[in-house]
Amino acid sequence: MMNIRQANKNWTALGESDPMWAILTGDDKRGRKWNPEEFFATGQEEVARVLQKIREAGVTVHQGAALDFGCGLGRLSQALAQHFQRVDGVDVSASMIRQAQQYNRHGDKVEYHLNIKTDLSLFPRNRFDFIYSHIVLQHIPPRHQLLYIAEFMDLLKTGGVAYFQTIHARGARAWFPNWFVDSYRFVKHRGKAFIPMYGVRSSEVERTIREGGGRLERRRTEAYAGWERRFATDFFLVVKP
Repeated sequence: MMNIRQANKNWTALGESDPMWAILTGDDKRGRKWNPEEFFATGQEEVARVLQKIREAGVTVHQGAALDFGCGLGRLSQALAQHFQRVDGVDVSASMIRQAQQYNRHGDKVEYHLNIKTDLSLFPRNRFDFIYSHIVLQHIPPRHQLLYIAEFMDLLKTGGVAYFQTIHARGARAWFPNWFVDSYRFVKHRGKAFIPMYGVRSSEVERTIREGGGRLERRRTEAYAGWERRFATDFFLVVKP
């Protein structure tokens, strides 16, 4: 499985070659076919939808500081800036962070950070009212996914809310260890950058939330669109009481 330095190299290469497609894949968008306005509009729609779901769950989100974990080009950071007083975006890809700064339309209200570490110690504890991460943790080896989720719990203020997504393997994919799949894909792609996928058991995520002092409000599981036979996706709504 990739270590953090390999992840930095891999995602920096993807960010240089076809960044929007690497974030929102689709055969019709491969080859720099995303229109930037359309791409960032998906972020606005997604953030508005997620905040509405949280409200419907009876959970209040204070609109102070928000963290976009795995921000990429800032698709979600820019959308979060319309709802929060301050937004920090963090990513392992140097090329993504550089371009995110170029796409920033909110000035000092949004700040992007390159983080080539398996922790989030660049931020002080109890900093954020809201932490959001979607289609990001699934690209990180399971052990490090859980480390970052534990960090989420530390970074949330009292009363803060986290909403994030992971995947877990199903069917035949569940029989193959991640190291084996990674080795196969390294050979298949001949050492070139690729998009890795790592499942983690929802029970492990829930344990990490509890041990970090978080309270799980809701968990929703559904088939992973396009990968239904291999993965299911889990959404977690967490409050730090």
